[in-house]
Amino acid sequence: MLRVLQKSAGLILTFAVCALPQTRFHGKAQWLDNAKAVVTHTIDDTTKFVPASVDAMDKHGIKATIYVNTASKSMDELWPRLRKAVADGHEIGSHSRTHPCKWPDTEEFCGAAYTDAEISGSRDDILKNTPQPHVWSWCYPCGNCARYPFIQKRIAAAGYIVARNYQDEAKNGHLIPNLNTFAANAFDAAYTQVVQKKGGIAPTGNDELPKLNAKFDEVYAAGAIYNFMSHPQWLDYGPDAFYEAHMRHIGNRADVWYVPLGPLYAYRALRESTQINTMGKRFELSTSLDRKIYNGSITLEFTTSQTPVFNGTALPERKRGSLTQWAGSFFRREGTRVWITVPPSGVLEFR
Repeated sequence: MLRVLQKSAGLILTFAVCALPQTRFHGKAQWLDNAKAVVTHTIDDTTKFVPASVDAMDKHGIKATIYVNTASKSMDELWPRLRKAVADGHEIGSHSRTHPCKWPDTEEFCGAAYTDAEISGSRDDILKNTPQPHVWSWCYPCGNCARYPFIQKRIAAAGYIVARNYQDEAKNGHLIPNLNTFAANAFDAAYTQVVQKKGGIAPTGNDELPKLNAKFDEVYAAGAIYNFMSHPQWLDYGPDAFYEAHMRHIGNRADVWYVPLGPLYAYRALRESTQINTMGKRFELSTSLDRKIYNGSITLEFTTSQTPVFNGTALPERKRGSLTQWAGSFFRREGTRVWITVPPSGVLEFR
């Protein structure tokens, strides 16, 4: 801007005043990197079809929680593929050791079936055989026992932070639970819809591609969580089959965050718990949560033309593109609007 310095003998003297760069903090973004919506996938059971399912996901940038029965005889052959899956951004979740199952379940059955060997033992098997730092997710075999608070407490005590259900398969109640947000009870967590053929004791499946895609489109338009589950043994594979065609429709979108279920629920806790102490253009981030378990990042939104620096190091800039991670440090700029993704522990400055 120009400011008048002096008026003398009809002469007007001016000098230029440069506006100081303004940095304005708007708050925490709803989703990592300010994504429009979230996609998470879960697959159940230890079968020979698990690698084919994971290979199909990897073509389209889908990230999943892979629930396995760790005492299954086929696990010796499956562990190498699961280790690669962890390296590629998937999560290995527990589906127990031996998949105890009973229709209908009873309180007595659940109390006897959900032993420490099944709950903690399967967790330890995953930690022993993969580089995953924590096992966030449990999946109820056959959907049994999810409704019992005493079972939920056993699962929570073993360190899991979310447990996915599979309710009322005999009456098709499992097909479209229609949850598109976080579950009110994380230890009885539903999902949006099943993507699979008829299997188990269910009368029908859910494999009509137009309907599958329409449900995703509905959730995507709402900016919510599209959470779909499958049993790999009840899928068709190939680019024209319904499973891969559906993932082609939902995958590799620049404005979607693709993340496994456990890290997604960890993100919620991390986002809610992070404290931000503001001192001018200095922002101190902290959380009381265990960073081994809650090991992700959160995203903060600013208006600024300056460069963000985190813990003394300038952050790298990332262009908008398919996001398939839950941790890291970077920023993305659109004009003067900046979204900064960092771990919730450190000092953020602008220079």
